[in-house]
Amino acid sequence: MSIRHVVLSDCHLGARDSLLTHVHGNGAIADGPSEVLAAFANGLRETLANAKGDQKKPQLVLLGDALDLGLSPFGDVSKSFLQLLDAFYPVDGSDLFDREIIYVAGNHDHHLWRIAQDNGFLSALENGEMPGDLDAVTKIFGTPTHRCRLMESLFTHRPHLRDASVKIAYPNWGLSDSKSGRAVVMHHGHYLDGMYRALSNMRAFLGDGDARPATMRQLEQENGPWIDFLWSDLGSAGEIGNEAGSLYEVMLSAGASHDFAESIARRITGGLHSKMGINPKMPLKYGVTLDNLIRAGVDLTAGRAAERQRDGYGHVLGQDEIDDLGWFLGTPLATELRQELPDMPRELSFIFGHTHKPFQDELLVDGYDVPVGIFNTGGWVLDEPTLMPVQGCAAMLVSDELEVASLRLFNDPTDGVMAPVRVEGSGRTSRLVDETSEAVDRASAQWAEFSTIVHARIVEEADKRVRELLERSNEELREAAE
Repeated sequence: MSIRHVVLSDCHLGARDSLLTHVHGNGAIADGPSEVLAAFANGLRETLANAKGDQKKPQLVLLGDALDLGLSPFGDVSKSFLQLLDAFYPVDGSDLFDREIIYVAGNHDHHLWRIAQDNGFLSALENGEMPGDLDAVTKIFGTPTHRCRLMESLFTHRPHLRDASVKIAYPNWGLSDSKSGRAVVMHHGHYLDGMYRALSNMRAFLGDGDARPATMRQLEQENGPWIDFLWSDLGSAGEIGNEAGSLYEVMLSAGASHDFAESIARRITGGLHSKMGINPKMPLKYGVTLDNLIRAGVDLTAGRAAERQRDGYGHVLGQDEIDDLGWFLGTPLATELRQELPDMPRELSFIFGHTHKPFQDELLVDGYDVPVGIFNTGGWVLDEPTLMPVQGCAAMLVSDELEVASLRLFNDPTDGVMAPVRVEGSGRTSRLVDETSEAVDRASAQWAEFSTIVHARIVEEADKRVRELLERSNEELREAAE
């Protein structure tokens, strides 16, 4: 058995609170990999070297939010992506991965899919075709045909990687084997979160059908514009982008997100009236006014969903989130599987990220013969001044036989001690888990160094966050006194 794919999600390259971003003390993006990134590459390289089987270089799958375009400028994320390349494809060493990368866009980097859509349409026109519209989604299985021009352009900054490529899929990508009946599907995870289905929620609020779309195409066509509007590329939006960053922080903190959402709604409706002459009290349907719709929409996304997200720090998934996961697997994904495969998979594994809370489990879903193996990657970014107990990070390993194993990298330190890097499965009997555990044990020295470096970075970042919060509180007290 060989490891054929390594799946990483939520790297948030370019974000200052990502453990992977290498930043100078003055806040500028530095050259070369961060200590955490370099140590991770060393541990993974040693693990792959010790793994059994015919170990060809595995393919890297970046499962969304690899680039933090949602809150960081293009220049910063581009420089940080070069840090990743230097760690995984060093100019003076051997490549860690195959030179064809698969990229599945998420919410913070949805803009990359928009670029790919535009380029695909333009290429078709140049070839004499006349497409009806942009591609809303890509097929799940097979090599994606769309290319990530941003990342491929960055390869030119590393001449030894001029033959590398990045193929982009959205919103899912997967692998299947008809002989074994196994399939692995990967999705960033944002469409499992009601916050990112806001326009579908509004449609249902107005009485037009189910809030949960039946197909991937409907899901993206309805909600892609919302993701672009508020989540995908505000890193390059100047002052308003900074305000969105503040909104994001409030949503992830213990603050009053409902009150903040009300403030945002008032500013939107006031602006429509004063700048565009639109009356927010104008009726739309069933007695609902534009003001009602805007307030409900903002509260649904920045208010109630934020409260659910905060409550979720004590567990990996709440009941509402489990229901959303079951809907996604059982309705739009199942529909797509039936369209693309001759038969439904006998055994499905589903990999996603987005939550920044790694876990692995099984979930019984209507339409599947056996429970679906569920794997979450967690993330590399610190959302709070320090990690909550369930927050952390994992890398997913996919074998040539389509078994999946979670390489658990770190969680919140317990009593100041980091749990060792280890391999875990969803509960099924797995030869990949057993064999990779042995390889990780043989790389224990490299992984112990990684854990030490990650722990130090978490403590450093936590101390910095606490100082910033105290300084902000002191400043607010001074302003109130004046």
